[in-house]
Amino acid sequence: MQSDTFLPDTDSDDEEYDTDSSGDLPKNNNIGTKYDFPKQAITDQRFLDQSSQEKYKDLRNEFFTPKLLKGRIVFYTHHTDDTTHKDTIDLVDQYKLNGLDNVIGFVLISANVSLNGHIIDKIPFIDLAIPEIPHIACRQNQYGIPIIARLKTKDGEYVETEVEGSYSNYFTPIKLSTLTLKLFDVKGDPITESLPKINYEFEITVLNRSLSKR
Repeated sequence: MQSDTFLPDTDSDDEEYDTDSSGDLPKNNNIGTKYDFPKQAITDQRFLDQSSQEKYKDLRNEFFTPKLLKGRIVFYTHHTDDTTHKDTIDLVDQYKLNGLDNVIGFVLISANVSLNGHIIDKIPFIDLAIPEIPHIACRQNQYGIPIIARLKTKDGEYVETEVEGSYSNYFTPIKLSTLTLKLFDVKGDPITESLPKINYEFEITVLNRSLSKR
């Protein structure tokens, strides 16, 4: 028996129904219930309060169901007698994000790094690399290392000085659960002998719909 939402119940003993019906499915006013709702169908249409259906749809898509979702995470680590320096970010257990699906963008917003074991005047910059981020979203340094950013010296620290939003590059959707943070000096060697004091802020862009969605 088919649902009476769209079709008459043909299994019923009562067969008194309109025999002149063209056989077409009954019309349904619920958007998206039967088929994709064409945009032109709501052009110049009004709700009961006379507000525009088209303007409502545009505002809904822009602010409440956008194609892209952006969120930020902050990370801080340092070493003292009662703390342990960390060089990984656990997005599942630590940040309670349960793994991020459909990530297509990643950018460093800000950074402050203090290196206790280095003389900052002799190291004009350090490079930050995160292996989990696809190379297309990175910059290639002179040693062939894909880096997220080059941090320059300022007021005794290494900082991100680039204007926010000036660089971004989307990549094929991936799932992120862990970020590994690696620092390299001007020679391309990993910085491991000192335990830096680090403060990062990242912005992550997620595709708000599946690529296979029709």
